[in-house]
Parts: sequence; C-alpha cells; structure tokens
Amino acid sequence: MAPRRIAVAAALLGGAVAGACYRSVRTIRQVRSLVRLREPRPSDVPPAAVTVVVPARDEAAVLDACLRGIRSQSYGARDPAALRVVVVDDGSTDGTGDIARAHAAADPRVAVVRVEGPPPGWTGKVHAMHAGVEAAGAPEAGEWLLFVDADTALGPELLARLLTTAEEVSADLVSTPGGPPPERSAAWPLLMPPGLQMIGENASPDGRGARAFAIGHCLLLRRSHYDKIGGWSALAGLRNEDIAIATAVRDHGGVTRTVDGLDHLATTGMDPFSQGWASFRKSFVAGTRQSVPVLLGGGLGQIALSLAAPVAVLAGARSGRVPLVVLGAVGWAAQGVAHVHTARAMRTRPELAPLAPFTGALFGGVLIDGAVRVLRGTASWKGRRGG
Repeated sequence: MAPRRIAVAAALLGGAVAGACYRSVRTIRQVRSLVRLREPRPSDVPPAAVTVVVPARDEAAVLDACLRGIRSQSYGARDPAALRVVVVDDGSTDGTGDIARAHAAADPRVAVVRVEGPPPGWTGKVHAMHAGVEAAGAPEAGEWLLFVDADTALGPELLARLLTTAEEVSADLVSTPGGPPPERSAAWPLLMPPGLQMIGENASPDGRGARAFAIGHCLLLRRSHYDKIGGWSALAGLRNEDIAIATAVRDHGGVTRTVDGLDHLATTGMDPFSQGWASFRKSFVAGTRQSVPVLLGGGLGQIALSLAAPVAVLAGARSGRVPLVVLGAVGWAAQGVAHVHTARAMRTRPELAPLAPFTGALFGGVLIDGAVRVLRGTASWKGRRGG
C-alpha cells in the first residue's frame, strides 16, 4: 500500500478510535447520573394511593412471580386501600388470564381486565396500559401510577423506595431497569453493557438531553402528569413508549429521573440469549420507527467504532507505527473502563472489560438483524407486527 494511502487509513482509524474514546467518556457520565434508590422513611402521613398496571400478553410462565411480588409490597401493608393492581390480559392464548384471575380471587386489591388486542392506531402494550388506567378509574387510581412488565419480579420494598426517591429528588416520573435474571443468561453480560451505552446516547437518564431516558420494566408516574400529557392516548401509535412518555412528561414541565433499583427488581426478559437479543432488537426497531437506513447505519457504525481500537493496535504493530498502537491501546482501554461502569451498574461482569470492543461489535449485529427483519416484513413481538 502506498505511503499516502497508509497515512489516510491511519488517520481514519485514529478518528474512529477518538470517537470511541468520546463515547466511552460520555457513557461513564451517563451511568454516574443514575439516581441511587433511597430507603423508605417512616411517616405518620397516610400513604399516597398507587395503582399498579401490569400489561400481560402470553405471560403464563412469569406472571405468577410478578403478581406475588406486587402483592407482597411493604408499601401500604397497613392500609390496603393504598395499593391497587390492574392486570390487563392482552389477548393471551395461554394461561395468563387464569393466573391473573386466581390472584384476583385471593386478593381484593387485584382486578383483571381482558382486551382483545389494540384498536386501529394503537400499539399493543400502549393500549393495554391505557386500558388498565381506564379500568382503575380517574379518582380511584390514586396519586401515582406504576407500570410494571409481567416478566419482572419485585422485591418487597421496591415501591416504597421508588416513592421515597421520587419525593426526595422532586421527580414526577422515575423508572428503573430490572436486574439480571436468576439464571444469569449469556445475553446479560454480553449485550447489556453496549445496549445501555447505545440507549444512553439517544436519551438522558437525568432528562436533560434531546430525549428523556426511561425503562419500561418499571415506570412510576404522578397521575397529575399522566393527565397533563394526555395519557397513553397521546402516544397511542408509538412502540418506544417508555422514552416517549418520559420525554413528554419532561416537555410538559415535569422532572424525570432514571434510578438504580436493580437490587429490588429482576427481569426474566433477557433469558435465554435469543430472548435477550430479540428484546433489544425490538427496542431499536421501535426506537428507529423501523427505519432500515438508521438501523443499518447504526449497526455498521457501532461495529466500526467498536473494532477501531483493536484494528489500530494490529495495524500499527504490523506497519511499525508506534503512535497508532498507542492510540489503539488507549481507545481499547477507554472502552474497557466504560464497560466496567455499565457492567457494575447492570450487576453483570466487569471482568469482561477487555472484550468490550467485541461485545460492542456484537451489539451492532442486533441493529443489522432488525434492519433485515424489517426488510423481510418479519419484525414482530408477541406475535404482532412491527415490534
């Protein structure tokens, strides 16, 4: 290769490594902005009423654990009227409805609503959550709404801690991701750190970016702000509903924060690996509104930026360009440090930091897979198109 071409290639590699370093620094700042979950405070004030809405479509394998966790919350234990639960059976074809009705029979705080899929203009999960709020009623729903995915398991203090945290940081919406599944699937350590990085680049955990960050696993929202934004009806056709509602709350004068509640909430939605891959694919297909150019560009860009550092080290070593080796090593180390921060935040394996460029490239495959499925018309979630 001619010296000029070598210089150009080295410059391009150097630019890519610099970009990877910038991403790593930004990721570390984003992770540090997560709010620590506060301990509940004893109080003589009657607890605020909370309605928990659980959208469930073919969730028979996990719904029982979810509802047991909700019913076991310490919050409102002395005042049953403080906590209500609405399970929305969204056209399930398994035993989801039977499990929900068994819990309703055992606990008067639990109600079950059956819907047969979304009407035109609505996406499935958004319509199910809307139906849950409507079933709870306007004044009866209480001061707070908690939306919880059926594939989560709540620790007994989660709700009390979320409410205390929201009050202490003056937030109108708080959300937390779930912690790793008990089986510790391969998807969690391999996909979660780069996935958190990519989501955080498009939305801010402190709500100050172009879009506010939120996680649909567990989302607590003041009822007054839910009404202020027009409820789920205002977001009827969206599939990235968590970030959309957080951004809407922020844009209507509310305060949104992402909190670290992983020690009090677990999710099974990333186990096994194929399910974790599909979950991330669905999120990015939804977030890009099924844009094939964005998905392909994002996937290829993710692969290029992730692998730039090891390629620079290899190219520099082969050509005898020590500065390129050093630059690549710095970029590799920066990605590793970012991995350590994201891995610790998500309760996974920081010791995989040396593999960060390669797990980052692997995640690029999630986006490319999403683009391929959109092109083929096979992008779906829970048997419904588009997710």
